Amino acid sequence: MCWRNTVYRRYQPNTLTPWSKTGNGRYCGVSRSWSIRRACALLPLLPFVLFIAAGVGYTVLQSLGLWISAHSAESYPAGYAVILRSAWFYRSLLYSLWIATVSTLLSVVLGTLLALLLRGLPQRLYPFALMYKIPLILPHVVIGLIVLLGFGRGAALGRLLAAPGSSALVSAYVFKSASFVTLLVYAVLRGFDLRQLETARMLGAGALLSFRALLLPVILPPAATAGVIVFLFSFGAFDLPFLLGASRPAMLAIDVYNRYWYRDLSARPAAMASLVVMFLFSLLFVTVYFRLVRRQKHGIRHV
Repeated sequence: MCWRNTVYRRYQPNTLTPWSKTGNGRYCGVSRSWSIRRACALLPLLPFVLFIAAGVGYTVLQSLGLWISAHSAESYPAGYAVILRSAWFYRSLLYSLWIATVSTLLSVVLGTLLALLLRGLPQRLYPFALMYKIPLILPHVVIGLIVLLGFGRGAALGRLLAAPGSSALVSAYVFKSASFVTLLVYAVLRGFDLRQLETARMLGAGALLSFRALLLPVILPPAATAGVIVFLFSFGAFDLPFLLGASRPAMLAIDVYNRYWYRDLSARPAAMASLVVMFLFSLLFVTVYFRLVRRQKHGIRHV
């Protein structure tokens, strides 16, 4: 008997329906009714999947020079050859990666430190600790205006800094994202027993060793997950760079917007090709991250 029959006969003995044969000629399958129920449960996701697939497909077609305009039969070159030999694309890409990296590192460090600080507060002060969620409630436009008042060209902090556009943009990302990191890390720390640290100190462990052996394995997974989300958001966001970003060099999303709407139709394939590159980079980044996490869990399980 194959393993599928064993599992489904144990948990669903009255609904087993064979659908395929194994190598020794025996039937091995799952319940048809169970498969139908599972498919019906996924039906609400179908409109979202179709919407995303249509957007990605339309972007890919325009990046190849197709469907640029319904009123023009002119053929346009593919945008990939244009962006690969354009200096503006590499300059905007490196600038976007730099802004996203700096914002992510600062957000993860500050958010994790804030979560550790909140976890050590007395229980009577927990209601006041909820103030860290205020940036999560505020829209990005409001945060951009708040940062603009402090880091604009007419503000004192903006005159003190050498690159006001970059500093204001990074500050807005950190102000918004550090609270998100705190939310994820603090939720995990709420289940951590602080008496473990006291026990480690009683056994002679120092503060650094206690943090590395007890706290770091707890806070690292949520901090890494939050870092991936913050990085991808900072890399591809449009609203905050539109308000606070520098004109040259500009974030890649701003360059795509300008080339799509404020240039002639021949510049649209390059703009859409840049979007495809951003999408593929984000997809590759997430895939590599999940593979590393899976490999780490597999290694821990076999230790």
